[in-house]
Amino acid sequence: MIQNNSPKLLKDSFNRVARKLRISVTDKCNMKCIYCMPNGNVKWFDNKEILNFQEIVRITSIFAQLGITKVRITGGEPLLRPSLENLIRDLTKIQNIKTISMTTNGILLEDKINQLKSAGLNALNISLDTFREERFRTLNGISNLNKVLNGIQKASELGFKIKINTVIIRDWNDDEIINFVKFARDTKLSIRFIEFMPLDGSGIWNYNLVVTKQEIIKKIKSDFHNVISFDEHNNSSSFQSDPATVYNFDDGKGKIGFISSITEPFCSNCDRVRLTSDGRFLTCLFEKEGYDLKKMIRNAKTDQEIMDYILSSHTKKPEGIVELIRINGLRPTLNLMHTIGG
Repeated sequence: MIQNNSPKLLKDSFNRVARKLRISVTDKCNMKCIYCMPNGNVKWFDNKEILNFQEIVRITSIFAQLGITKVRITGGEPLLRPSLENLIRDLTKIQNIKTISMTTNGILLEDKINQLKSAGLNALNISLDTFREERFRTLNGISNLNKVLNGIQKASELGFKIKINTVIIRDWNDDEIINFVKFARDTKLSIRFIEFMPLDGSGIWNYNLVVTKQEIIKKIKSDFHNVISFDEHNNSSSFQSDPATVYNFDDGKGKIGFISSITEPFCSNCDRVRLTSDGRFLTCLFEKEGYDLKKMIRNAKTDQEIMDYILSSHTKKPEGIVELIRINGLRPTLNLMHTIGG
């Protein structure tokens, strides 16, 4: 292990410090969402290219010594990875890691929620884009809306902190915005409306499909007497790096957030880095190749050598989507979300 007497931080050239690590444990998914998966046959990573749990824990331990305190498990669909609870259990033992959360599509959640709870998982982000079964099949490529809803209910009963991630796409599901708001108010769960980003393998993205934060707020205010207002907690230092800006209802019932990557990019406060399932370190969602940590591990590099490589690589972190917007560089399939992790 590294003797970390004088801790170093993951600071990039824009003076952003990374505190959160998102770990993709598989690129495979049991859905085929139109805003994520490619059309036609998908070329999955070969199993031998995927990091094993021991490798993931070792890399995470190194990141923890560089100031990472929060870990999010992602995919593909992370619950497709066998014995995932064993990885979560091992991650909870890493010094300095304070919370472990997971992003899931919810299909397998009801069946596995007890194991996840026992392993030490703290929170869940669950993807849900419609309450209509036929539309669910169109958007996600499969049926089983009820499986997702049952998983959400079970997780809520077990006391998980839950956020519902909803990607709004014009003329696909924007007519359900109010239904999601009612769901948030009825269940007391947080709904996060996400602007459609050009990370789609299907290649359908264009700006006209983006339903903006301001459009959604206008729609909500026209339908509710209890006007939503900005949550002042967003101004605190602990919330500024959160990608979502949060709003409350005046009657205290419900909380909704907006991840406005297209119209209000939050790149200047980004504190996230990513580890792909095939062992690449990504400093930004829009990085293509990244930095190969798997090769270093499998070539018997020391922890210190891996740490030095991570530190050096992170200084090259790009400004983010804000730069692509500035140069008019947005286009479909800028990257493939299922290979990156949410």
